Amino acid sequence: MPRIGIFLAAALCIQITVSYAKIMNPCDVADAMIRLGQKKPIVAKWVCLAKFASGFNTQALSAEYKDGSHDFGIFQDPQHSCGVPCTELVNDDITPSARCALKIFEKEGFKAWPAWRNNCQAIDTSRFIVKCSLNSSSFLLRSQIAQIIEAY
Repeated sequence: MPRIGIFLAAALCIQITVSYAKIMNPCDVADAMIRLGQKKPIVAKWVCLAKFASGFNTQALSAEYKDGSHDFGIFQDPQHSCGVPCTELVNDDITPSARCALKIFEKEGFKAWPAWRNNCQAIDTSRFIVKCSLNSSSFLLRSQIAQIIEAY
């Protein structure tokens, strides 16, 4: 019976990814990470990861692994890594996926993602946010506002 439940949940997530794909703007990804309290140098790294993991596709779904699992969403979070339903990871609001990615990052760093190791690790990722309006004062203000909101 548990296998049927897992199969149905995976089928639901796959159906959602086929139906409503949204490609995000790199600056929107940067803004989302800022709202979660990330600092400017690391925001560029998250944007690079999103570019190469999913092509900025909020509904991205990896190929099926041998164990039947998938990676989901803009950061390609592993299926069972955060205790978050896969439907939350393939949402146009990337906050749940970003929070999951931050949990993974806390444990393993960016090396947890093949897309990071293969595409972002050896480059200057700042180029991914050059066109974003993330100047120091507005960046700091948004980061502080995000932290205050998060505290409540």
